[in-house]
Amino acid sequence: MKTISRFLSPAQITGIILLSAAVLSFFISSFLAIAIALFYVVLCIAASFFPQSGFYLPVISRGLTGKNLVALTFDDGPSEPITRQILDLLDRYAAKATFFVSGVNAVKHPDIIREIIARGHSVGNHSFHHNPLLMLGSYHYLYQEIFRAQEVLQKMGVNTQAFRPPVGIVNPRLPSVLDKLGMFCVTFSCRAGDFGNRRIKDLSSRILNKTKADDIILLHDVTPGSNEDKFILLAEIEKIMQGLADKGLKVVPLSELINKKIN
Repeated sequence: MKTISRFLSPAQITGIILLSAAVLSFFISSFLAIAIALFYVVLCIAASFFPQSGFYLPVISRGLTGKNLVALTFDDGPSEPITRQILDLLDRYAAKATFFVSGVNAVKHPDIIREIIARGHSVGNHSFHHNPLLMLGSYHYLYQEIFRAQEVLQKMGVNTQAFRPPVGIVNPRLPSVLDKLGMFCVTFSCRAGDFGNRRIKDLSSRILNKTKADDIILLHDVTPGSNEDKFILLAEIEKIMQGLADKGLKVVPLSELINKKIN
C-alpha cells in the first residue's frame, strides 16, 4: 500500500534547488558551490532530529481537532510490573492510551500485549530492538527492525499501522520503508525528558507546564530501577491525569486525536 511516496518531499525539493544552485554557482566560485552543498548536508543531518518538520516524510506529531483533547502514549515497553500498573491507573480514569512497544519486549511479555488490547488501548510499532542509533543504519537494517516488530505483533493478533522511531529521530530511508509496509510515522509534541524513566522526579510538572490542546504526550512504561521510583512514577502519572482534567483537557485515544486508525 502506497502511503508516503506520492509526491516529492521537502528534502527532495530542497535538494533539487540547492544542488542546482551549487552547480550553477560553481562557474562563479567553487568555494560558493561547496558552501551551498555543505549547507544542504548540514540541513539534512539537522532535520533528522526535528521530525515534526516533515522534511523527509509526513510526520504526525499532534492532533488537528481544535478541541481541548490530548492523547497519551507510552514508549519502550511492555515491562513487568509497571505496564500493568499503568493500565490499572488508566482504567480508574477511563482513559485510553497507545503503547509503542519494542518487538523484543513484546516477545518477553505477550500476555501484557494481549491485556493492553483487551482493555481497549492501542499498540504501535517502536522497532524490534529500540536501538537509539537505528536511523544510522542501512535501509535493510531499518526495514528488518520495523518488519520484525510487525511480525511479532501480528502473531499476537495486532496489526498496527503506526510507527514511532526510537528517540524520535528519522532519516531519508524511513519513508520508503514505511511506504512498503503500509505504515505512517507518529512522534509527539509534549515530552518531559525523562530519559526512559531514569529522570522521573517532577515528571508531572514538566508535562503539565507545557501541555496544550491537541498534544500527543510522550511517557514511558519502562520499569524504573528501584521500588521507590516505581511508586514515584505511578504517582507522577496520576498527577498528570488529574492535572490534565484540571486544565480542561480530555484524554482521548490517539486514533481519535489524529483521525487515523492505529490497530
